[in-house]
Amino acid sequence: MPTKKNSSTRLILSITLCGAALIASYAMSLAANHTEKFWVLAHPIPAGTQVKNEDLVVESVALGQTSSQYISAQENPVGSISRRQLQVGELLARASITNEAQSLTHQEVSLNLRKVDLPLATEVGEVVTIFQVHDAKNGEKTEPTRHIASGVAITSIDRKGSNFGGEVAVTVSIDREIIPDLLDATTSGRLVIVRSNG
Repeated sequence: MPTKKNSSTRLILSITLCGAALIASYAMSLAANHTEKFWVLAHPIPAGTQVKNEDLVVESVALGQTSSQYISAQENPVGSISRRQLQVGELLARASITNEAQSLTHQEVSLNLRKVDLPLATEVGEVVTIFQVHDAKNGEKTEPTRHIASGVAITSIDRKGSNFGGEVAVTVSIDREIIPDLLDATTSGRLVIVRSNG
């Protein structure tokens, strides 16, 4: 027969073990739900483009052991260069940016397009193709349509002027080596944006 002393000892031990399990469970829950502040993309950023302050917002996220892979709000990534296309809502990963100047391959250029030359469904962040088109005048022979650039990212669209049948202001991020060809194409004919159906 167990003695009264043994019963008390077992009861105390059981209560202690149960309490320890509850504390451990609570501590693990707190650790799992611990949030930190990180940079998140507010706008899409094309590859080879400098990160701007307006491209980012701070959000509290629970990442646990993977937190070291992302840029915390205590760090300043503005001015760094994207290694790849970055999407809205994406956490800014360390592997996605660099400070190497040679990675700055794209620059932004503003264009004025006719309303009909920009597909209505085109959105900021899309990657499009640009062509130069010459309209026929007085029965003259027209120049052939010319491909200007592919892989061009739309960084902003201002359709305010298009409400009155005017032009649409579009800013694109384009490989800087193609910028002279693009600017030359603006001096004659018109530019047409072609988007993928995918």
